[in-house]
Amino acid sequence: MDFKTIKGINHYIYDSEEEFRVKYPNYGNIKAWRNGNERDWVFTDDDCVVQVLKKATLKSHVDRIETYVRTVCGQRMIRDKKDLIGEISSNIYSFSRQNPKDKKLSSREIVFAKYVASGINPVESYKKAFPTNNHEYAKMKSRQLVSTTRIQGMVKEEVQKALHGVGITPEYLIERFKDIADLSERDSDKLRSLESLAKIAGIFESNTEKEQLTVWTGFTPEQLNAIKGEGNARIEAHIDRQVEGKSKK
Repeated sequence: MDFKTIKGINHYIYDSEEEFRVKYPNYGNIKAWRNGNERDWVFTDDDCVVQVLKKATLKSHVDRIETYVRTVCGQRMIRDKKDLIGEISSNIYSFSRQNPKDKKLSSREIVFAKYVASGINPVESYKKAFPTNNHEYAKMKSRQLVSTTRIQGMVKEEVQKALHGVGITPEYLIERFKDIADLSERDSDKLRSLESLAKIAGIFESNTEKEQLTVWTGFTPEQLNAIKGEGNARIEAHIDRQVEGKSKK
């Protein structure tokens, strides 16, 4: 939830219908923004809920009468094919077109991304960030969120912070993969390490679905928890290496 103050009045935008219903449990049917009337609460094209502050007409550049609506997300012509995205506009009187890819993270989306990065599955992360008991709704919305570049970037950033916090850097991982590829006696370990190095080098493309959230880091949530001491780590491969000047016990 966010708001914009206009002439001393706070006008809110809700991140989801579930969040909106907490405030307005008895509100009737929520329409799509193109079908809403003045003062109606309507859906944006990314399922946020905002209020139509004004609905009016104007004459277009080809002398055609056009209907438009104004919300805290800006103004849109009803006939405009471009989406109305749930992000507060710096100028609500502007008809500038937003690009969904440029949408900034809301406070609840940041919380969602942090939960996912900590190893909690996306559905449960959504339930925590956007309180709801509707499992199917949370499943649908979490699937939508993890497919966006802004959420992927945030999760990746949070995971990298956690890894750096325990001394796991890209250089460290590459060195370990190389050690296994060079020194392991098992061909399967060598092959897996070489494949990982090839992906890092960009030789192979990964087809892993974005929803798995592992393509970004190479770690599953269970492995991340193990790193933080919250589970039992599973050894993917093992090598013994003689360090010069030291005897192996």
